[in-house]
Amino acid sequence: MKLCRERPEFAVDLASEMLGIPIPDYDEAIPYSECATDSVVRDLNADNVVLCREGGLARMGIILEIQQGQDKRKRFSWPAYQINIRHRIGAPVALIVVCPTSSVADWAAEPIETGHPGFVFQPLVLGPDNYPKLTTVSGTGELAEQMVLGTLVHQYAADSRRLFAAASEELAALPPDQAARYAEYMMRQLSERPRTILEALVQQETYPYQSKLLTDREARGEARGEARGEAKGAAEILIDVIEARGLSLSENQRRRIEQCTDTNQIRAWAKRAVTAPSVGDIID
Repeated sequence: MKLCRERPEFAVDLASEMLGIPIPDYDEAIPYSECATDSVVRDLNADNVVLCREGGLARMGIILEIQQGQDKRKRFSWPAYQINIRHRIGAPVALIVVCPTSSVADWAAEPIETGHPGFVFQPLVLGPDNYPKLTTVSGTGELAEQMVLGTLVHQYAADSRRLFAAASEELAALPPDQAARYAEYMMRQLSERPRTILEALVQQETYPYQSKLLTDREARGEARGEARGEAKGAAEILIDVIEARGLSLSENQRRRIEQCTDTNQIRAWAKRAVTAPSVGDIID
């Protein structure tokens, strides 16, 4: 949810306008650490957290999660995100899950039984059934974040091309650098077929941010090539550490490590590998 790092107030808009969450008075909304880790448990990191403050004091936190598919581990981590961040900031915290399909949205909206009487955690969900389809351009860029997120939520809709076109046109009202970043967010968050449709659309039209977008994508492509090489080396070292400790490594686990291109993720696994009792505790 890089959109909320660009404009933290967007998280407040989603919470108040689309989900009806009461927001206390505040004078600033700022990006906040996504880390929800307690010192005695494994790393917990939400996708994005925004902190609303008044006079420098926390008034409310908003956690935003993008959920592409069902993941039973989230039934445990989502309540932990809310509880740990609420404990840290000393203020109410809401958790919002954004889903691109109705089936995932229905799953994410299921109440989570925590085991404690009276404490049932209820995620708040935005999906194809309750996120608006925005096809009318404002001309000022004020709907940019809503439209960009809408391309993720409605990427499988029959009229997705109209949504992509409207979002692309809305971005034209933003400064070229910001518009190029938002366009890149759109492309990166879509699955392969919708992304192909969006890329073809952008190439057919002429937008002020096009040259900046293409230049940035080429530069990132070169950087990704270097990063993949770094990740491969880190993965090999991690496997050596696991084998040196005598831990049992399945073919699926080996493949997952070798195919990971996120160097930061591999480093996090490597820290766990020093003391973890099994490979499952390292990478799951």
